[in-house]
Amino acid sequence: MLDMLGVGGSYNNKIQVLRKKMGLFGSIAGKSKVKAANKKVQKARVNDDVAQAEKLLAEAMVIYESIPSGNSAFNDALYNWGMALLYSARLKQNAESVALYQEAGKKFSYCLVAKPDYLGAALDWGVALMELASLQNATDKETNYVLAKEKFTIADNIQEGVASYNFACLHAVHNEFDACKKALERALDYGNLPDKEDILSDADMSIAKTQPWFNDFIVSIDAPESEEDSEQDKKSEKKSKKIVYSNTTVRTDGYKVEYDKKEK
Repeated sequence: MLDMLGVGGSYNNKIQVLRKKMGLFGSIAGKSKVKAANKKVQKARVNDDVAQAEKLLAEAMVIYESIPSGNSAFNDALYNWGMALLYSARLKQNAESVALYQEAGKKFSYCLVAKPDYLGAALDWGVALMELASLQNATDKETNYVLAKEKFTIADNIQEGVASYNFACLHAVHNEFDACKKALERALDYGNLPDKEDILSDADMSIAKTQPWFNDFIVSIDAPESEEDSEQDKKSEKKSKKIVYSNTTVRTDGYKVEYDKKEK
């Protein structure tokens, strides 16, 4: 009877409008929470006091966990939760560290299920696996290297060249030095190479640093571009101008490379 009088329809419309408003408010609140948690993570990363850093990371993870799966900020919360776990793993040792790396991987995996082209999740999942491998025995180590390669391949398919340095590290730990050199050169070409200091201090590069070509490559990083190379770059740019790349950039994070996220 209410619908016949038009009252029911009006009531339902009001409910829909109210739900949309509540969803919008929830989304805004979720994003605000993620930003607040991210600030705690950033403070933790620059804090030399391990206990204080762990406290900040724990507080951030509580905030990430509080964001419901239906919230539009959930995927970002999940990704940053994974990053907080990754940073926490670096502050621990042995079994505790292994468990945190594995939990970080789970968070990144959920991100990729929800969004298969989530670049950061693919890239940093690979990083977590590489760091986890360094703590394990030969069999588990190789298993995680294989998985890391799989994640870096996903990242590279999302944005060409983004995982070049990570591939170089994989080649280096397997003593595949020619392939390592080519991957480093590719990372340099794509502008995805970490700072020289980070490359030199990277444990994965320890054996590669003994190769005759390594020092020459390090020197070449800051070498001025020749006119011939510059002209070649212009030609390559013309040929590839139809290819659309992501605006995402990659920067060094003191341990390989990290997806450079922008707050929304």
